[in-house]
Amino acid sequence: MTRNLPEWAYLVDETGRYWYHLENGTRQPVSGEKGSRPPGKSLFAIATNDLVSIPQWVSSKDPDIISEVVEAEISRLGFPRNGGPGKTSDWKPVELNGTRTLVQSVSTPWALEELAKAPVPGDFTGFFPQYALYPPPPGAAVLWREGQVWVAGYSRGSRWIHVQTLGGDEMRPLLAGEINLTLIELSAKGLIEGASRIVVWAPYDAELYQSLEEETGLPVSFEARPAPAPSAAPAWSFEPHEISRARLAKKRRQRVFSLGFAVVLVLALLASAAAFHLMHLKRSNATLEAKIEANRPAANVISETKDRWQTLEPAIDPKRSPVELFYLVSSLLPEKGLRLTMFEVRDDKIIEVRAEGATMANAIQIKGAFEKDESLADYSWVVPPPRPKDDLTEIYATGTYRFSTDETE
Repeated sequence: MTRNLPEWAYLVDETGRYWYHLENGTRQPVSGEKGSRPPGKSLFAIATNDLVSIPQWVSSKDPDIISEVVEAEISRLGFPRNGGPGKTSDWKPVELNGTRTLVQSVSTPWALEELAKAPVPGDFTGFFPQYALYPPPPGAAVLWREGQVWVAGYSRGSRWIHVQTLGGDEMRPLLAGEINLTLIELSAKGLIEGASRIVVWAPYDAELYQSLEEETGLPVSFEARPAPAPSAAPAWSFEPHEISRARLAKKRRQRVFSLGFAVVLVLALLASAAAFHLMHLKRSNATLEAKIEANRPAANVISETKDRWQTLEPAIDPKRSPVELFYLVSSLLPEKGLRLTMFEVRDDKIIEVRAEGATMANAIQIKGAFEKDESLADYSWVVPPPRPKDDLTEIYATGTYRFSTDETE
């Protein structure tokens, strides 16, 4: 993890959790006023008690094949996978031997309780196995404490190959035996080439020294825990499900906010455009009203002149003169067998004609003449069927001027 490292790390040792400044090595307590939240963006060290280490040889150098084998082994051991959107397992190569690769895979199959207890979990920018932050002594078995829990780690050369949680102080009498059995198993599987010594990262303890030396037969030394060196460690990649869910929820909220902001912006632009258009229409209407008012006297003169011409039209149009109309109507009558009994022009647009015929044939003849005569085509004629009257046949016709202007319309 030699990338952009945060300024702080959230570590755990025999005293419990604390903040550690990765540049100057200063510590800051978790409890109390200063520890109420991270001092800045921080690296979360995953306690060994919260992870499972699986060392194995894989007969391939292809990273994709190695990943499939590692996932299959995690499933075979019964650890849950794919329980959320996060990344809870990773592996790192330790050694290459021909076509085989020695890898250490690490899984965090459970929810990290310490993460839930940590102030502002979202401020953690990376997650790293606690043990991997410390360079191991070459070819050694290492014993240390994380809080109240004893942890053992095993190295192959200068790389960690396996770690295990041994338990609390109740396991203290059994620590040496557990470490010796693990060394035997790792050696039998070819995962280590035999440990050369036992290193305890703790103050000297004579009883523990004696039990480790007698059980393993290896030299034992007590040393101070080295400073964490995340920049020199392999780039492990973890993201707990709860962090992934929080990150995805934040992205969804940001998308919803962006979408809402865009909708509000569009609505504001539409409202502004509508207001501008309304103001433009108001100005146009005001200009038009001013023009109308300016032209109103001339329009009134034109309207009055039109009314006068419409009034005079029947008198000056020869086709609408009552005398001319009487002539046109009378010219349709036959010379014999029919007489005109009434002719009237009303309102300069309606002609009423009543006539009597000697026979029904005479009446029908005049009905057809009214409807077909071109000289009276400007009038729309309504001619009911002739009806008997005493020994004669009476016909009644009404003609309405087609182009008249009714002021009441």
